[in-house]
Amino acid sequence: MSWWSIAPILAVTVLVTVLPGLLLALSLGFRRLAAVGVAPLLTVATAGVAAVLGSLVGIPWSIWLVAGAALVFSAAGYFLTRRSRVAAEAGAPAPDGWGVLVAAGAGFLVGSGLIAWRTVTLIGNPENIAQRFDNVFHLNAVEYIVTTGDGSSLTLGEMTGNTGAAAVYPAAWHSLAALVVQLTGTSVPVAVNALNIVVAAVVWPLSVVFLARVVAGRSRAVLLSAGVLSAAFIGFPYLMMVWGPLFPYMLSVALLPAALGAVLLFLGMGRHLAVPTLPAVLVVLVAVAALALSHMSSVNSLVLFSFPALVVALVTKRSAGSRIRSARASAVLRAVLGLVALGVSVLLWLKLRPVPYDVWGPHQTPGGAVGEVLAYSPMGFPLVSLAVSLLAGAGMIHLLRRGDQRWLLVSFALVGYLYVVDAGLERGLWRAMLTGIWYADTNRLAALLPMFGVVFGAIGTGAVLAWLGDVVRRTSVGTPLARGVRSRPALVRGAASLVGLGVVAVLVASATQTKPLDTYLEGGELYYLRDTPTSIVSSDEYTLLERAEETLPEDAVIAGNPWNGSTLAFAFTGRKVLSYHLFETQSPAVKEVAESLNDAATDEEACAAIRETGVSYVLDFGTQYLVENGASRLFPGFDDLEDSDAVRLIDEQGEAKLYEVTVCQD
Repeated sequence: MSWWSIAPILAVTVLVTVLPGLLLALSLGFRRLAAVGVAPLLTVATAGVAAVLGSLVGIPWSIWLVAGAALVFSAAGYFLTRRSRVAAEAGAPAPDGWGVLVAAGAGFLVGSGLIAWRTVTLIGNPENIAQRFDNVFHLNAVEYIVTTGDGSSLTLGEMTGNTGAAAVYPAAWHSLAALVVQLTGTSVPVAVNALNIVVAAVVWPLSVVFLARVVAGRSRAVLLSAGVLSAAFIGFPYLMMVWGPLFPYMLSVALLPAALGAVLLFLGMGRHLAVPTLPAVLVVLVAVAALALSHMSSVNSLVLFSFPALVVALVTKRSAGSRIRSARASAVLRAVLGLVALGVSVLLWLKLRPVPYDVWGPHQTPGGAVGEVLAYSPMGFPLVSLAVSLLAGAGMIHLLRRGDQRWLLVSFALVGYLYVVDAGLERGLWRAMLTGIWYADTNRLAALLPMFGVVFGAIGTGAVLAWLGDVVRRTSVGTPLARGVRSRPALVRGAASLVGLGVVAVLVASATQTKPLDTYLEGGELYYLRDTPTSIVSSDEYTLLERAEETLPEDAVIAGNPWNGSTLAFAFTGRKVLSYHLFETQSPAVKEVAESLNDAATDEEACAAIRETGVSYVLDFGTQYLVENGASRLFPGFDDLEDSDAVRLIDEQGEAKLYEVTVCQD
């Protein structure tokens, strides 16, 4: 399968990811760049909430459920905010002109194209999968939603035997991938790759360009550079496609810039961009829902990033409360807002954390970790681009001198400190308290740094170009060039602006695509290849699973050792398996099958377990395990099947074998 052949699937994925949220954004009064910037954020919230509500009332997960929810939410948003939008139109800033939109669009297209090219190269083939630990759950979870019609975040964990609160798992990413499967009829691996490419190459650039617009205003150079610089960093999005892989977390981080931009608009801190109070409040609430339904830790990231801006807004009386005419009411509202925000922040920080999971220790000294933060080269990665780092530094200096956006430097310092704690300090209470929300995983914190690198780098580019422009104007006074500009200002300036932006796009794009980035992505390709010492599904196993999808009855139940990849038969074929993940709650009957299936011809307990579980087929994918540990050796019932009287070989491809269980089927 070629990448050109899945172009329609990619197009459908873009529409699914953008259109529902765009409709809601327009209904709330967002226009042009702002509407497009928040569209994926609102789509994820709409889809996630629709999935939960649909599950509760018994409506199956489908595009019709999402479309219906989008229409209902948009209509409600329109009527709720109509009065406030009409009242605010008179004093609203002029909309962004076409020059601003063209610059932002050009930057987005360049950055999107670069990321798409890199991610396609990383994945290799549209049908490849990331052959890593977390992907076993993610792929099977997508098929689980397709099969059951339940995409709720309240129930996704039931797939692995959990119930009640333990069954809660953020399902927005999985639900969107399931929609792609339903709409296009493609396989789960292809749908997952299409969604990840769209998240990386569409959602992320849109999100950071929107944040740059909110923070820096209408500067064409800044908006153009923000889009291009979205492709500059290893930490995001590429790291999340290799480490883990952390696909749901990648979606939530891609949405974070847009969520932060929404908070800034609520606080009245958008530069030449204002949104009435009620629509702004609604979008912030929707943003929190989108992040929570994507990955809960990003709610805490938003709290961390927003807190300095909230403090500034309260102190300078620029919060939503300052719009109230009564000074007393304004002061009360600001005080209440500050106390509520502080209380919610503390509560979230203490409660929204996973079960203690401190597996990875530090990899750096504290001083070395500080250097990694400032260079945007986390996890010991080489410096991707000196030019980009210098531009980001120039942007930080510009923000420090300008004053009104210094809070962004504080937000960067906060996330940088968390990274230093996790990367440079030994395990302990302080480290667990601060970074346990992110599983004390430095990779997850590393993914938060590029958002600041993009915005700082874009602002730095704008500042450098403004300085160069001043130099040119001062040195060209009285020259024929200056006289020509004065005689034909519109024509010359328009052409010069167009050429200048093109040059900037080329130069910045060149600065982002460097040898260190090439080297990292070439190493990452290993985890998408099928026949390596670390792969869990080989080419032979792929081929066998493709045939099994065509030949096995729909009610087949497949057993196999999940650690060798056989449990992915569910994602590939849609047939039930005994184990959907590497670690899950198993019934006594499932354990008995895993321990004794090969003796079922003479073992009554094994035979009873086969009847109870309904196992009818067994996959033998050998002994190349995802991880060599004790858990991978807990399935002796699937060993030496070629000598067992309980099964019959019905298909094989190389070393991969499919057996039919011939006993205990009555």
